[in-house]
Amino acid sequence: MDINKDLEKKFGAKLAYVRKSKKFSQMKLAEIVDMNFNYIGQIERGEANVTIHTMKILANALEIELKDLFNFTF
Repeated sequence: MDINKDLEKKFGAKLAYVRKSKKFSQMKLAEIVDMNFNYIGQIERGEANVTIHTMKILANALEIELKDLFNFTF
């Protein structure tokens, strides 16, 4: 597996972890950030190429700092 794909999977797993810890469904998070819930699922599975802008929107919706989505110890 290439290093970037691994990063995408880790980022997605962390997003899912934080989302669930906030008791948000994918649908609820998607509504807050005005995105399709399928896209949230793709991000969480490491299948989507996420922009920094989108990462900031997600972090803001989850009320965390963007850097926290890159702390993969959880």
